[in-house]
Amino acid sequence: MQGSTGRSGVAAAWCGVIASLWTSAVALSFGPPPDRGDLAVGYQRIDRLMTRLPDEPTIRERANRCFDGLTGDFFAGQFDSALAELARLHGELLRLKEDGQEEQQFLFGHRFVPSTRAIVTEVATTVSLESLELERMQLGAPPVEMIAVFDGGRIALPYDEIVDFELPAIAKRGAVEFRARFKLSGEVSVARVAVLPKPLDTMRRTFAARIQALSDAASVDAADIKSLEARNALLVEEMDRTRSVSLLADFLEIVADLEEELARAERGERPFMGAGDVWRIYKALGTELPVRQFVPEGPGPFPLVIAFHGAGGDENMFFDGYGNGALKRAAAGQGIAVVCPPTVAFGLSPNLLDALIDEVAKDVPIDRTRVALLGHSLGAVTASRLAVLKPHLVTGAVCIAGFADLARDGKPAPRRVFLAELDPLFPQESTSATVESAKRRGEDIELEIVRHEGHTLVVGKVIPQAMRWILTREPRIQATTKPTASAPRTSPMNTDSPAPTESEASPSSGPRK
Repeated sequence: MQGSTGRSGVAAAWCGVIASLWTSAVALSFGPPPDRGDLAVGYQRIDRLMTRLPDEPTIRERANRCFDGLTGDFFAGQFDSALAELARLHGELLRLKEDGQEEQQFLFGHRFVPSTRAIVTEVATTVSLESLELERMQLGAPPVEMIAVFDGGRIALPYDEIVDFELPAIAKRGAVEFRARFKLSGEVSVARVAVLPKPLDTMRRTFAARIQALSDAASVDAADIKSLEARNALLVEEMDRTRSVSLLADFLEIVADLEEELARAERGERPFMGAGDVWRIYKALGTELPVRQFVPEGPGPFPLVIAFHGAGGDENMFFDGYGNGALKRAAAGQGIAVVCPPTVAFGLSPNLLDALIDEVAKDVPIDRTRVALLGHSLGAVTASRLAVLKPHLVTGAVCIAGFADLARDGKPAPRRVFLAELDPLFPQESTSATVESAKRRGEDIELEIVRHEGHTLVVGKVIPQAMRWILTREPRIQATTKPTASAPRTSPMNTDSPAPTESEASPSSGPRK
């Protein structure tokens, strides 16, 4: 009897171990590993939420400390840890209790993938939406139902790992938005499918033929052909999850833009002369520069701001991140043209600045006497040094959460430096000392410490103020002769920060056009 009880106890213990292991296995998913794209979606959710919350010091400080703490995980490639922390932060900011926090675990721990990225007008079709559990992420509490919203209708179905939506024929171009409805968190957009007049492959092949005809006729600049080809190449079902331009490209807007740009080119006009927001490529000093560009409505000439992203970002960062696109909103409201190129190239070759301004001026009616620089982190370092090396080109430079100086003969362009009180990467004391050293040399430089802010979220907070400062700069006196650009440097500019490799470009944002 005693032996039997002992065996039962051992069996019970083993059952407990097995149950514990099974519970852990269920709690952790074994789908695809989280990648930069998943982290980008999580970052954007936090970024959008921060723009809606009250501007309270305690909220800002908690969010900034948490967000800056993710930097190490991001550069170490530990996207699961970063996503888990973003989920906790998102739930805290929404003031959700335990059940609501579990909903956030599910939302941030899953990737929602539609069976197609585009459907055709006037054709009834079925689109399957699959919910993929990300590896090493907590499962959390699933949504109550999945919803498809489209022109003229809305379909709601109970949640399952794969939900089949039988969509009716949709009469006109548009998009189907898929949402997850949670019991406590409400509806959250998780995916979109474009509704186009023709199949995606057909549209891409038609555009390719028209681009080839323009190229054969040699009627369009080589850089413009390259831009048209690169934009058309985005119209594919396969998504490149290493590139923000692929991850977040809006097929509906790309198709509309290509139709307009090709029509201009076929009339003998420059294809990218219109107002609006566009992703394109410039060629400067033999370098191809993918840029995100915004041109306001009106005849111009417009002041021009060239904005440089931080390490790990890319040309889309200022448009789809950094305060939920605060730079574009400020530019639209104040009539300023904005171009956001890849930062590292300008550290390697400062003379790219001259060449980029020349290229932009071919399509955008800019006021060359009112060109300014703006940058964040590594981009702030780059903007600051270009203000020293190229003072004849710019009216000033705004440096956000980053700064470095060069002691050179001649007077740099004016600089405005915003340092975040909680910034762990550019500490207030040491960075302020560098700024004060430049001031003692008689340079025109202003410093502001932004309280309760950290390294990244501070950008959206100060952009409106930064753009107002840019507009108050005195126009630069136009030189009678343009300085001759020397050959590009082959050694990197000393930025006091390691330059990220090309593979470190983060899809933290993506073009809407």
